[in-house]
Amino acid sequence: MDRLVIAALAGAAGVIAWDLSRSASHGPGAPRQGWLARHMLGHMQSILASMPEDAPPKLVMTILPKLQAQNETIIALLREQNELLRGRRTAP
Repeated sequence: MDRLVIAALAGAAGVIAWDLSRSASHGPGAPRQGWLARHMLGHMQSILASMPEDAPPKLVMTILPKLQAQNETIIALLREQNELLRGRRTAP
């Protein structure tokens, strides 16, 4: 019974070490994902690749980076506006 527990613990430690070594190979700043998340991401990428170019999901995926850049610009402008308004409010 003790040998079985030790073998199970060693196996679990090996799996954890293997998963950590694979996630570390993605780079220091990369998020660590579990096997299921990587599998689902790969599956979604293959589904998107098999769709025609004018399919709605592909159109959305091409628009998202542009929207994200536009949102970041808007946020930067709003922050600048807030700073100007705060400076105007504090000055007599």
